[in-house]
Amino acid sequence: MSRFAYISIFSCAVFVQGQSPGNGISKTTMACNDPIAGKEWMYKYFPVATPGDECTDDICTCPAGTGGDTTWYIQQGRVYALESDDYEANSPDISDGALRGRRMPSPGNGFGMHLVNLTNHLTTGGLSVAQVEAHFTKKLGDMSDFDSFMDFNAFFYTTGLADYVSTFKADGVGMYTTTWTYDSQTWTSVFVHVPNTQLTIELCQNTTLDAELVGENVPRHAIARASPSAIAKALAIDSSTSGAIISPLAVNRAVSATAMAKIEDFYVTGFKTTKVDDISDADDTVTKKCFLWTGATVDVCFYLRDKSETKGSWKVEDFEDMLNTVHTHFLKKTPLCGEDKWFDNHYAIDSRTTDTSNIISYVEENNVLHYCEAGMFGGTTMHYAFDPTGWGIQLDLSLRTAPSDCSSAAASAAWSRSLSTGHSNPACDPGTCS
Repeated sequence: MSRFAYISIFSCAVFVQGQSPGNGISKTTMACNDPIAGKEWMYKYFPVATPGDECTDDICTCPAGTGGDTTWYIQQGRVYALESDDYEANSPDISDGALRGRRMPSPGNGFGMHLVNLTNHLTTGGLSVAQVEAHFTKKLGDMSDFDSFMDFNAFFYTTGLADYVSTFKADGVGMYTTTWTYDSQTWTSVFVHVPNTQLTIELCQNTTLDAELVGENVPRHAIARASPSAIAKALAIDSSTSGAIISPLAVNRAVSATAMAKIEDFYVTGFKTTKVDDISDADDTVTKKCFLWTGATVDVCFYLRDKSETKGSWKVEDFEDMLNTVHTHFLKKTPLCGEDKWFDNHYAIDSRTTDTSNIISYVEENNVLHYCEAGMFGGTTMHYAFDPTGWGIQLDLSLRTAPSDCSSAAASAAWSRSLSTGHSNPACDPGTCS
């Protein structure tokens, strides 16, 4: 089906307020072995565009001296969800069949879904990105049965769920469909997997779908998929909104029992977020906790299920252990070492209103894994912190200090090196690994 098959879904131009760069939870990012193929798949089915700061043809060139003796490359499959169906201003430029959005002088005005491959970064002590993606592909399969790895997803609301399902069905795209209840109203969620990646996209709407689209016996999810605040946000969207537009509600993660036991202290005590949902089903087969950053409207949610809820011997806790092992291998050298390829499993919080007064002391007192980088005007800043799951948080916050183990001298050296090599992509320089 055509990239623009979804255009028939809508007829009016309206604005949908979401999260975007500089505004709350701005993106979810995942390491990917073939990010450009993933980007093309997202372009085919969703109203997305390419950030204006993307490298030419989605390939960034990193010169010799930036993490290696030879030239190396960053492959980028980055898109953001359009907040308006004003295609005259925002539509992708499809002349000559190119799957690239119009260039803008910014990361784009919408929630980002980023797939990236830093080709010379490493996964020492853990699995390669391709190996992890193979696990996801095997577990999710044709999406006919639920697997707890579907909980690793980007979660959106849409007013055109039936049209999306019709398109996916016509193209033979695997889908998992479930209904759930909130305040006596039935909602439907549909999960689709971006092929050969870690990214699943969950679409929801406060509706039921015809049996001819999803069959007679749609399974019911044990608890509401969205928090009360996320549901309120979804219900505030005008019903006349273009059915193609997807509005972000949450970044979701599967979580092990070990990590779940630590997650609330990390987010509430350490990083001053607000817990907005804490719910289990009657049989305690699934537990969900959601947290909201100050300045954000998109939740960060964690789902705990029994180990049997995922296929194969590689479980959620194995994924977490692997990520934390790789992070420890690199960051035990120095928190300015950025050679870890698994850093790219993260989301970003962009906020100037978040209370950051406790973050650095919490990180130091609790030995939270973190990555620092050179500040633009000297000194260091903590760029990533890693929560108990091993997934990262890109901290675009007003942090006034950095952990004491982040050497200003080393940071200055890294910054000077990046200037001398003349590269523009900050990911080209891995910092100081010693």
